[in-house]
Order: sequence, then structure tokens, then C-alpha cells
Amino acid sequence: MDFLSFVALAFVILAVCVTVVFAYTQQARRLEAIQDQLNKIEESKPEILRQERAQWLDPLILLEVQLNQDANPKLDETAFQKIQDAREAVKNLNERLMASREWMGAPFDLEWVEYLERMPTLKRLYLAAEFVSQETSVKSAQIIKE
Repeated sequence: MDFLSFVALAFVILAVCVTVVFAYTQQARRLEAIQDQLNKIEESKPEILRQERAQWLDPLILLEVQLNQDANPKLDETAFQKIQDAREAVKNLNERLMASREWMGAPFDLEWVEYLERMPTLKRLYLAAEFVSQETSVKSAQIIKE
């Protein structure tokens, strides 16, 4: 075997090795991407998200019932904060459902506003309390400027 054929054979073997390594890394990247997508799907199963949303909404429904039973219903600071937390959680869970393309729409999946519409007493008191808190923060900002 002469030197030229030896170099050609070495070049062919090297090219095959490089091709195999390149194909292996490409396949590993694809498998990793698929695994990432499966992990995302697994952690955001629609049933789990809907159960978590129900866990946030159930205390609000109980609060609505309690407010309806009171002669002069009022929201205290803890109830207001509970509603704020539930609002943020429900909006976040709804966004995750929409992002996972599992959003079914009414009557199964509702927006925060639609849930609030189903609790009229809570909605009225919450919006009034939110208006008062915004008004207070505006007055505080004006006092600080002066």
C-alpha cells in the first residue's frame, strides 16, 4: 500500500467518525428537547391545574355564602388579601392552561372576571375595597409629594 492510499483510508475513517459523532449529538439534542417538552406537559397536567384552581376558588365561594348571611357584609383586610391572592393564582393557572392548549372555555374554564360575576356580593365588596385602597394610595402619594 502506498502512502497516498493510506492517507485516503485514514481520511475516510476520520470522516465516518466525525459523521457518527455529529449524528449522535444531534440525536441527543432532539431527545433532550422531547424530554423537556414531556416534563412540561407532566408538570402542567390540565386536571392538576383545574384542581389547584378549585382550591383557590372554593374558599371564595364560602366567603360569598358567609357575606350573604351577614346583615351588614364587609370585607376585612385578610379577606381582601385572600381575594387578591386567589385572583393572581387563578389568572396564572388560566394562563398555564391556555399555554398548554388545554383551555376548554365556558362552562369548564372561566376567566377570573367570569368567576367573580358568579359571586355578586363578593364582587361588589371587593371592587369597593379595591377602589378605596387605590384612592388611599393616591392620597398617600400626594402627601409624600407635598
